[in-house]
Amino acid sequence: MRLPGFDYSQPFFYMVTMKCHAGRQPLSAIVEPGRCEMNATTRAMVNCIRNFHLGCAAIEPIECFSIMPDHIHILIKIKDMVGACGEPVRPVPVPLRLETIVELLMQALEGRYRETTGIREEVFEAAWHDWIVSAAGQLATFTRYIRENPRRSWVRQQNRLFFTQLRRLSFAGREWFAYGNDALLERPVIEPFRCSRSWTEDGPEWREATGRAERIGPGGAGAGTFMSPCEKACGNAIYKAGGALIVLSPEGFAPRWHPPRNKEAICAKGRMLFLSLWEPDGRKPDNATLYHRCHEMGDVLVRAGRLGKGKTPRR
Repeated sequence: MRLPGFDYSQPFFYMVTMKCHAGRQPLSAIVEPGRCEMNATTRAMVNCIRNFHLGCAAIEPIECFSIMPDHIHILIKIKDMVGACGEPVRPVPVPLRLETIVELLMQALEGRYRETTGIREEVFEAAWHDWIVSAAGQLATFTRYIRENPRRSWVRQQNRLFFTQLRRLSFAGREWFAYGNDALLERPVIEPFRCSRSWTEDGPEWREATGRAERIGPGGAGAGTFMSPCEKACGNAIYKAGGALIVLSPEGFAPRWHPPRNKEAICAKGRMLFLSLWEPDGRKPDNATLYHRCHEMGDVLVRAGRLGKGKTPRR
């Protein structure tokens, strides 16, 4: 889903994720110690990506990408057509929107797939996701996220129980109780969601919040209690868009706590993390205490940075 009203021909970095159709032959294999093992298809696609700028003058050479078994993460930089002196660069490249660039790249990659596998069917889903690099330091975070994708995938494959155990962790200067995939705290974008129970589906606040949720996809996570109707709608939109969920619990976790049955499978897939700053003491907190705890945890995540609100990106 594109950011409404944004000019995608502007010279910024964009992280693009292209997902394969289910059942397609894997583009690569994840092997110990967490690296992509290349096959003929992988090598052909690597060569295609590295040389794509030669036929597309609107972008810089692509240096950061990861070809996973069922998806590709890639960092694309659209060229700035104005030089340091304020004059147009020579020769002037044809301005292209990101949508056109990605479609051309997908066509080229599908051509390599067909050449190496002999399979004529389409490889990638038509819907692809982008993140605009928009905050100071975010480029390094996105780059690290893409390059460490194989390692995280390997950890998830080899440690299924890791995502179904209650444990302690340190994050943003605080000690937390956690259940689920704590690697979500390394995501380039962590978007907080606080929605009032008074918001209605036909109201502007609801539409704004769910619109932000729909923009969160691979590489992003939404954080909040997801208790109010609007927050639940946002959580559903985040998950549908391919993003992850960081659920804040103001009551803490009992010793034998586990998430609701419909959330256990999501945890096991590595797409959900439950966090709490508090250890239960056997007494249910009153509503005022729960309210303040929710805001305290949300404030900690906000101060941690890595927020993606669709603001004006930086070059």
